[in-house]
Amino acid sequence: IRMAIRLAAPTGWRVIREIGVRVPGGNLLPDLTVLRPDAPRERMWAEPADIGLVLEVESTGSRRHDRFTKPALYAEAGIAHYWRVERGNFGPVVYRYRLGEGEHYELLGTLGPNDPVNVDEPWPMKLDPSAWPR
Repeated sequence: IRMAIRLAAPTGWRVIREIGVRVPGGNLLPDLTVLRPDAPRERMWAEPADIGLVLEVESTGSRRHDRFTKPALYAEAGIAHYWRVERGNFGPVVYRYRLGEGEHYELLGTLGPNDPVNVDEPWPMKLDPSAWPR
């Protein structure tokens, strides 16, 4: 997933695995963090203003945290986009969210392994989960 997003990234955007993100009351470690081109480099922690997207890959052990706790904290921090990836029976399923009013995420759409779609967040790209390893 990281490589697919990285290959689609415009110049300057960085797709980083497990960099710390500062949120109200603490820090979190998303599975993937997409940093804006003007974000400072060589840091262990990212500020929400420097983040275009956080992505969590759900597992049995992280399901509750990835569905409820983390999105609420990311939204409260003001991170514009959140994606959650689940492992479906036929491949990955992506739930795409955008920050709405009142510090909560609104579902933009869901796509499965046979549903490639063009998205605009955090930049325009074709999102095709069927190309990701299972």
